[in-house]
Amino acid sequence: MLNRDEREEAIGGRTGCIIDIETTLVDLPFVRLQRFARFETRTQSTLMIRIRDSLGQEGIGETVVPGGPWWSGDSIESLKSLIDIHLAPAVIGLDPSKISVILMVLQKTAPGANFAIAGIEMACLDLYARALDVPVSSLFGGQLHEEIPTVWPLASGNHETDLTEIGEKLETGKSSGFKIKLGRLSLEEDIDRVALLTDAIAGRGRVILDPNEVWDETQAHHALVRLGRLSIDLIEQPVSRYQPEALAALSRSTPVPLMVDEGACTPEQVFRLAKMRAAQVLSLKLMKAGGLTQSRKMADIASAAGMLLYMGTFLETSLGTAAGLHIASTFPHLRFGSELFGPQLLAVDVTQSPIEYVNGCARVPAGPGLGVSIDEDVVREYKRR
Repeated sequence: MLNRDEREEAIGGRTGCIIDIETTLVDLPFVRLQRFARFETRTQSTLMIRIRDSLGQEGIGETVVPGGPWWSGDSIESLKSLIDIHLAPAVIGLDPSKISVILMVLQKTAPGANFAIAGIEMACLDLYARALDVPVSSLFGGQLHEEIPTVWPLASGNHETDLTEIGEKLETGKSSGFKIKLGRLSLEEDIDRVALLTDAIAGRGRVILDPNEVWDETQAHHALVRLGRLSIDLIEQPVSRYQPEALAALSRSTPVPLMVDEGACTPEQVFRLAKMRAAQVLSLKLMKAGGLTQSRKMADIASAAGMLLYMGTFLETSLGTAAGLHIASTFPHLRFGSELFGPQLLAVDVTQSPIEYVNGCARVPAGPGLGVSIDEDVVREYKRR
């Protein structure tokens, strides 16, 4: 049996050991207000994570939350402290190419710290793939798609702005569908708003609704009966993540496919939801899952159970969006596409060449690693001090 040095020599000694992990908070402005059911923001903060090995190589990842701690309890500031104080010291000295080892150590150090773990894993994958001179997608079976269909969020809080964005996104080919964010208005007002917007879209793109868990089962049933008469393709997480039985009951009673998001953050949760037939579609998000490896596990379980896949977002920059595109490009089917629109919402990005959107799709970056390079001038200007 080969010892460690002999094994490294056999594979070319592509990576050394991790010697440094640096985190940087960067606050970026949005092009407009972004509204969720329980929160609204005009900025996005990203925690950039740089990992360096003993051979002088570097990998970069990021972790983000959707504007604040309302989604999972994580804040961008708490993530930085968790990584700096606990997770970074735990992986110093490890080989960044040994992703399974890295994940095992991180999950043992901070069980359930998926958002922080996702950023560290992303940086390790970027470093390792660059060392091999291959794209990150090659580490997950290889790329099947060069472009991933993408929807745009109608979440400005202004009807005229929403109508303008529908026309602009379709004319420029930057989106092939729309996700209508609900929950800030009354149920009846939301249903009326959906009717107006679907009429404006008029079959030119798919329509996804996202109430962000604000409906109870009775409200959801009432809404689904009425919304089923409109041109709706998919409804995301209409009830609380803690009520999978309610989601399953709704799934059995509505002709509109339901997608689980907040209720499916681990492979174990996906397995249980699949057994319950609680939803027809699974929304995958790198941050909630703890990275690309766990997202792939969740995707495989869902696919084996007949669930369809959708690639979600937490409003990552082009850095995290590139990671989402790489893993999404390895999935055979994404019938409902993705919402990897984060870079379009940013007034300024941290990469030199932000993600390109054409033909209603996001183009998977080419080149080794994640395929993107950091704009250091932007990082210096928007770094939190």
